Amino acid sequence: MGRREKPIDPGAGPVQRFAFALRKLREEAGGPTYRAMAQKAGYSTAALSRAAAGEILPSLPLTLAYVQACGGNPQEWEQRWQAARDEEAHRPRDPDEELTDPPYRGLARFEPGDHARFFGRTRLT
Repeated sequence: MGRREKPIDPGAGPVQRFAFALRKLREEAGGPTYRAMAQKAGYSTAALSRAAAGEILPSLPLTLAYVQACGGNPQEWEQRWQAARDEEAHRPRDPDEELTDPPYRGLARFEPGDHARFFGRTRLT
C-alpha cells in the first residue's frame, strides 16, 4: 500500500478544486494504484500523483491520460481543465507575493541596465 495523499481543500482555489475532482474520479474508478494507472496512461506514477496533488495545474495531456486511466470522459475533463486554467489565470494575486526577478540571472551576462542588481564593489571599481 502506498503513502496516503495529503488532504486538499477544494475551497482553496481552482487548482485545488480540480485536483480534488481528479481524486474523486480515481476513487469512483475503484481506487486504482498510481502504478496501475501509469501502465494505462503512459506517464510515471510520480507525474500522475503530482497531477492530483493540488499544487499546480497539470498539463492537459497529463490530465487526459489520468482521466482515461480512470475511465472518465476526456471531453468533459478537457472543458473542466480549461475552466480551471482560465479561473486560475484571472485569480487575484496575494499582494505579499514577491513578483520581482531574482538578482541572479543564471548564465545570462549582466548588461548596463542591470546596474541595480550589481552592487557591493564600489570601492573595488
